Amino acid sequence: MTVYRYVSADYRVFSYILLGPRYKQSLKELLDYIKGRSYYGEIKKIYEMLEVKDMDKLLTEYTSCFVNDFKELKCPPYESWYIQKTIYGNVVGDLMANYLKYGLSVQKELPDHVSTEMEFASFLYFVSLDKEADEFVNVHILRWVPKLAKDIVENAKGEYTKLIGIALENFINSEKERILKKRTDAQS
Repeated sequence: MTVYRYVSADYRVFSYILLGPRYKQSLKELLDYIKGRSYYGEIKKIYEMLEVKDMDKLLTEYTSCFVNDFKELKCPPYESWYIQKTIYGNVVGDLMANYLKYGLSVQKELPDHVSTEMEFASFLYFVSLDKEADEFVNVHILRWVPKLAKDIVENAKGEYTKLIGIALENFINSEKERILKKRTDAQS
């Protein structure tokens, strides 16, 4: 079993959650790493739902929130959408340069998908590139994911997606505080 560093596991958890319900086994493997976090209760409930609820219903709820909904998708999980109101916008070039710098290629989703960005942050923290990870989180994730989390909570089609939004809000708020504290401590 992989031994995750503190923050690396946090980002990995959200990468799997934001990829959809099919990643429940990967989520289960990370639960012990996030005990005591402000969002642990929501993540545990999400995992329990994945274990007992009808997977087709959860997939439909996930799809309605993040992939395709009648008339208008309220929570497109792409940085380009939140920054430029387009898919595959200018930010993708910057993201690809970041990924390629470390020899990484995008395989599961688009480069600016929230899950891809969370996975990259997890990687940087995992290999002890904390300064680079904090910078990436500041420049990308903290710029748009708070709005995505709010949109998820406001537009959730059921308890499953609402819990994702609440957990994501809690996580992002704790990350803002952690990074601000690191900056403040470094200036002292």
